[in-house]
Amino acid sequence: MKNIIVLALCMLSFGVFAQTKNTTTSFWVAGACGMCEKTIENAVDVKGVVAYDYDLTAHRLTITYSPAKITIEKIHALINAAGYDTEKSNATDAQYNRIHQCCKYRTTGQHP
Repeated sequence: MKNIIVLALCMLSFGVFAQTKNTTTSFWVAGACGMCEKTIENAVDVKGVVAYDYDLTAHRLTITYSPAKITIEKIHALINAAGYDTEKSNATDAQYNRIHQCCKYRTTGQHP
């Protein structure tokens, strides 16, 4: 009987560890200036995101997150809500129009 309980606890522990594994990915995000970098990073500073870094020169966000707490689709949606396009989705015109004038990346030729 003890062996069954120990085995059950081990399996339960393994399941918990499997669900808490973090994922790191990198993807393109539009941006034009240092203010964009700060806004993009602030947009993803939410529960479930462990680490992030936006490289303005390469227009790439590297992000580590917990899939058990937040989805990659939600991360893209948060960036869109801040007014920025990503490689998976675009901000609406209303979202884009709220960003500062110096951040208007769609008119600078830095948008693919």
